[in-house]
Amino acid sequence: MKKHFLFLVISILILLFFSSSSAFAQNNQTRLLKQHKLSFAKAHLEQTEIMLLQAIESNSVSLNSSAVQTIRELEEIFPTESFSVFIEPLSTIIQNEKADTQLRILSALALDKLHSDFADEVIYEVAKTTSNESVKNISTALSIESFKADNKINSKVSFKYE
Repeated sequence: MKKHFLFLVISILILLFFSSSSAFAQNNQTRLLKQHKLSFAKAHLEQTEIMLLQAIESNSVSLNSSAVQTIRELEEIFPTESFSVFIEPLSTIIQNEKADTQLRILSALALDKLHSDFADEVIYEVAKTTSNESVKNISTALSIESFKADNKINSKVSFKYE
């Protein structure tokens, strides 16, 4: 288990190094590829996915949160990858009313970035059913188009100032 944890930490550090360039990468992808050896990270992507799945399944909320945040960063670094392997565990977290609120919110954000119809449906259902107000608010914001399609909200949003 210590080997797995050590590998996860090293993977996270490598990914954090590459993610610091992710905003720049959106504007100039070829320059990023020239400057950094993303082939190394891409070659180890499958192993990284396995380690992140193990971290998500652990009993440690902080390890779960780190893994989910790393998934979000992976999505930014490798926008062409589907990362569909994460849809089910992230869906399980967001639907679990007993899970940590911040972890559920991070999971909703990560699911949204996966651009999957199934993930979008999970977020939409959680927005309708959760009893946690924070999770409900972020899920509603992430699935606003689904609510509009169901005519459950007006297309114009009004804000109340107090």
